[in-house]
Amino acid sequence: MKTSNLSSKAKKYLGRISALVLVISLNAFTVNEQTPFKSTTGSQIKVIGTSNIHDWTMNASSFVCEGNYILKGGQLQDITSLSFSLPVVNLKGKEDLLNSRAHKALKASEYSKITFKLTNAVVQSQQKTIKATGNLTIGGVTNPITFNSTYTLSGDEIICKGSKSIKMSEYGIKPPTFMLGALKVANEVTIDLAIKLKN
Repeated sequence: MKTSNLSSKAKKYLGRISALVLVISLNAFTVNEQTPFKSTTGSQIKVIGTSNIHDWTMNASSFVCEGNYILKGGQLQDITSLSFSLPVVNLKGKEDLLNSRAHKALKASEYSKITFKLTNAVVQSQQKTIKATGNLTIGGVTNPITFNSTYTLSGDEIICKGSKSIKMSEYGIKPPTFMLGALKVANEVTIDLAIKLKN
């Protein structure tokens, strides 16, 4: 009876040890699967708007977007972290007056960067889509936002494309005016992105 009890206890103990080793191994495997990616040359952000006279566009190609992606079998499975940072002064249109008014409206002197930090991501590998939810900060005001994008994955490169409309007033921004108020910029703008990331 004593030998049987000892054997039973030993089996339980060994079973617990085996389970613990398995959990640790799985956690280590998951960590190793995370691959860091960072934006590279060829990435572009556009802010597209309109006014009572004509449409306008501002572009930026100098910004940082980086995160950790989980890849399995050559497929994107998940995004565990993602951050984006764009210096406001890097956002430029064709006209200097537009740039100066826009940078002033965006409070560039006080809040030099537009940022986004991911809180949740839903990746559909078959449809090649990403639903990225996070916090967007513009002019010192932060709001939750969801970006929907499509992506292509080739080797060590991921290209994400998508667009999202926002209202400037939601971020405490007063749409700029020109020509003594004769030209009025609309409150709603569209953020159009094409980001190329490499690991």
